Amino acid sequence: MSFLMAFANVDLPSVRGVWANDNAEAIITDSVCIYFAKIDSITMQATLEIPTAGYIHKTTFTKDGTVASTLLHEPLEIKTSDGKLDICGNTLTKVEDIETVEPYDMPLCNNKYNVGKCLQEWRLGLSCGVVDDMPYCEINTNRHMFVYMVNKSMVYIRAAATRNNNNGTLFFQNIRMMKNKNTGEYTMSIVPDNFNVARHNLEIDDTKFNPNACTFNPDGGIYWSLISFTPDMILLNGCGETYKVPRPTKESPLNEWIKYQPY
Repeated sequence: MSFLMAFANVDLPSVRGVWANDNAEAIITDSVCIYFAKIDSITMQATLEIPTAGYIHKTTFTKDGTVASTLLHEPLEIKTSDGKLDICGNTLTKVEDIETVEPYDMPLCNNKYNVGKCLQEWRLGLSCGVVDDMPYCEINTNRHMFVYMVNKSMVYIRAAATRNNNNGTLFFQNIRMMKNKNTGEYTMSIVPDNFNVARHNLEIDDTKFNPNACTFNPDGGIYWSLISFTPDMILLNGCGETYKVPRPTKESPLNEWIKYQPY
């Protein structure tokens, strides 16, 4: 990624956090903004902005199966007023504060009573890059997980709420934009009560955890159950595959480190 002199029209650290309403959501860190929006009944868009790289990438999904990606030359219109955030005319309310920290060696998972804390803390951070104008960005906060990925075989853009305990992870995907040429999937969706989903804590039902299979809850939640753990690795049943959650160290290739805050 080449770094150019380019700036957002707002100081990103001053509006850092997760913001939402029923039709839109945004994750803003010190260096990156991902903005998701339902434009109308047949259109959804997501925009990834990396101001320090002079890179702004917009993806548009329509109900007829069309996906269009565009490199923009002007930053997102972001304004603040009375504690609210206005992005391109959409007013959003903050639903999660985040802080950044210096790289550090994350704690070992030395017993089963630390699994939930480690699942939450080990995932925290931002990893972002662009190769041949095809971006990949993953941002995990204490309460949310975000992905913006565009490549030749797949477009996968999503926002999700998450919660962990010593039995595994509850994952609830509230925004999904997916076009997968390998499987034929085409999905564009945002839950009707997106603001409340993004704002409220998920409630875990421990009876849904099953180490031999992931469990799909009727409301859309997915339970990824603990299979095993070592001090440096946790394995979860991830619906057809085993999800590996490794322990980051201060040498891990994260672009930003997000502070652990008890859920």
